[in-house]
Amino acid sequence: MSARKTDPVKHPQRAADAVRAFNHTTLRSRDGSGELAYPGTVYRTVAAFASLAYRLPQAFDQIGMALADLHQAGHLTADHGTPTQHAVATSAALREAEQHATAMAEALTRAHSACSPLGYCGPTNDTESE
Repeated sequence: MSARKTDPVKHPQRAADAVRAFNHTTLRSRDGSGELAYPGTVYRTVAAFASLAYRLPQAFDQIGMALADLHQAGHLTADHGTPTQHAVATSAALREAEQHATAMAEALTRAHSACSPLGYCGPTNDTESE
């Protein structure tokens, strides 16, 4: 087996951690303030999530292809049932995830477009310029 510099599992784990950090960073305080205080920030954030979502279908497809290769090579076993049953069920679920990710990416693109004309007209925090 060839040595890899990075375990591929680390990448989706980092993405999950990044989303968790985003959730913590943007959690609104009791006074209603938060890090998403301006429409421009919302616009850029939605675009970033759309970019992430557009990349998910390829990732799910590649996982499915890797599993299919392992199955075709006869390198799978199963604790119960047959490897074929589990490989088929996994493949079907990954195809479903691809479809949901595509739908999510398209919805985020619509959200990005919809918030594009929005501007901010509320009070500004001028303490940063002092």
